[in-house]
Amino acid sequence: MMFSNWFKNHKKEMQRKSKIRTAKKVVFGAAAGSLSGIIGGLLFSPKAGKETRKDIADSSKELKNNIKEKSIVLKENIDNKVTDAKDSLIDAKAKISEYLNEKKASTESKDSNIITETKDTAIAENLSPNDGQDNVTDKK
Repeated sequence: MMFSNWFKNHKKEMQRKSKIRTAKKVVFGAAAGSLSGIIGGLLFSPKAGKETRKDIADSSKELKNNIKEKSIVLKENIDNKVTDAKDSLIDAKAKISEYLNEKKASTESKDSNIITETKDTAIAENLSPNDGQDNVTDKK
């Protein structure tokens, strides 16, 4: 029973992968066909060869400039995001350090208060501070 379920699921997965491969091939074919149509249209247009080559050169220069401008803007955006992230991390680190130092100081003061109270209690009961520990050690 489990094997048949596995086999059915495996078969469905293989069919899905096959459909994805087919879709990729169709998209690639459409893109290649469109590109070849555009190039053919440019090369066989009624314009003179010199004009067509000039148009292609102008278009490629314009495209190159657009890509440069967009990459500069993208780089600036990324730099700003990185700087913001670094600042946030530095702030978070400072807050965490401050919090931990406060907790450490609080714990140390509580510990010293407990030690002082224990000593005071021992003195009040006329015991030495180590008497209780000696008894615990003897029992072991």
